[in-house]
Amino acid sequence: MSTKQTTPHCPALRVENLAAGYQGVRNAIHDVNFTISPGERVGLLGPNGAGKSTLFKALVGLIPHHQGSISVNGEDCRSSHNLIGYVPQYDNIDWTFPVTVRDVVMMGRVRLLGLFAWPTPRHWRAVDAMLDRVGMADFRQRQIGQLSGGQRRRVFIARALAQETNILLLDEPFSGVDVKAEQEITMVLERLYHEGITMVIATHDLSNATTYYDKLLLLNQTVIAYGEPDIVFTPDTLATAYGGRIGIFHEGRETIVVADEHG
Repeated sequence: MSTKQTTPHCPALRVENLAAGYQGVRNAIHDVNFTISPGERVGLLGPNGAGKSTLFKALVGLIPHHQGSISVNGEDCRSSHNLIGYVPQYDNIDWTFPVTVRDVVMMGRVRLLGLFAWPTPRHWRAVDAMLDRVGMADFRQRQIGQLSGGQRRRVFIARALAQETNILLLDEPFSGVDVKAEQEITMVLERLYHEGITMVIATHDLSNATTYYDKLLLLNQTVIAYGEPDIVFTPDTLATAYGGRIGIFHEGRETIVVADEHG
C-alpha cells in the first residue's frame, strides 16, 4: 500500500531567491525559486556547469548560500540541513578507503549518534534494515571498493536513508553504470517513491524526462523553467537552457532529444 502523501501539510522543500557559490565564483547559481511537495519525484536537468551539484551542496549545507532561504519540511535550513539525504556523484568518493559497506551506512547516522558516541545494537539494526531496503544486506561485510558501480550507489542511498530522512537528493545516480545496474537502482528508487520519499534526481538523461518525473526543474545558473513535464520539456525552454536548437521526437513511449549547440 502506497504511503505517498497527496495532501501535504507543508512543502518538503521550499527554496526562495537562492544564490550560492564557491570561492572565486560567489554566485554560481542565483535567483533560484521552487517548491516541492512531500512525495514528489523531481528531475533536475541542465547542461554541464549549470549548477546542479552546487544547488545540492547548498541545500545540504556543504557550501554557504549568500542570499535567499531554504526551508526543509517547514523548518529553516540552518536547523534542518541534516533532514536531507544526499547521494553525491560517483567520482567524488574515495573507494579505496578501508571501510565495510555496513560502516559506510553507519556514517549516515552520525547526527543520531552524536559525534563521539559508539553505535549501539539498535543503530546497527537500523543500518541492516536500510541495507535490506536497497537489496544490499548480503554485502554488508564487503569493503566498499569491492562492489560494482550500481551496488555502490545503492549503498550510498542506504547511507542517506540511515539519517531517517524523507527527502533524497541524488546527483547523477545512473551515470557510468551498465543497463542491469541502472535497472536495479531504478527498482530501489521506485520502491522509495511509493513509500512516500521525496526525491530530486539530477540527470543528463532526457529520454525519460516526460514519463518518470512528477515535475522537472530546468536549471542553468538560474531556474529556466519548473513544473509539470509537459510545461517544462519544450523546444524553447530546452534551447534556453542548453543553447542552440533542440528537437524533440516521440517514438512510441520513447522521447528522443536532438541538440545542435552550434545552431
